[in-house]
Amino acid sequence: MAVEPSSDPLKSAMQELYRARAVEGPLGENGLRTVWHLSPQGAELMSLVDEDGRVRRQELTLLDEHCIWASGQGVRTGRVEAGESRRPPVATEVHADPELVPQRLVRAAQALATYEGQDRYILHMQRVLALAREGLEMSSVTAPDFLSRESSTRDTVTTRTVTFTPVTPPEPVAAAEPEAAPEPEPVLLRYGQPLPNEVPPPVVRRSEGLVMVGVFCVAIVVAILMLVVLMRGG
Repeated sequence: MAVEPSSDPLKSAMQELYRARAVEGPLGENGLRTVWHLSPQGAELMSLVDEDGRVRRQELTLLDEHCIWASGQGVRTGRVEAGESRRPPVATEVHADPELVPQRLVRAAQALATYEGQDRYILHMQRVLALAREGLEMSSVTAPDFLSRESSTRDTVTTRTVTFTPVTPPEPVAAAEPEAAPEPEPVLLRYGQPLPNEVPPPVVRRSEGLVMVGVFCVAIVVAILMLVVLMRGG
């Protein structure tokens, strides 16, 4: 388990880092070159710079704590553990924290805040950690303040009293009684007169039958004449 650094060793390490001279390496195949600031007291700053001189990545080691910044990724924290090598230089391993540890970030920002020199790489890391610390403090203050304002807003919301007036249902209307059908008039039966509602039988006239017989006879005669004419013509 990493031991929390005390203020005196950390202060001494930072003073040595401020006095350290930057060592620039050659341009690598990835188009970046490494710039080192080394302190024998346990402070170290590594910067990766592109061809245009822009800083792309920085790693700051303060005793057994580590801060990493990468362009477009923000700040991460971790811890440094010494390896098993007994000969100098002692190998070290950096274990990144699963999530940002605010205490590590605050300690690193406070340590670099004392720098008043002109080294552009140290100033860049100082500004990065200061902005990250400011964002961390803003997020920790804004959330409770927002919740308190929201709670007070809910408590002070005015309510409106609604009065319900009972409505008396209308009285049921009595159904109209059906009118009684008029009584039928008495039927008087007379001899030789048809009964009420009786349909009289159809009247058959003899002259109509004679006319039908005459028409039938004429049709037979015409048919015979036409047959005779056809036979003679053949």
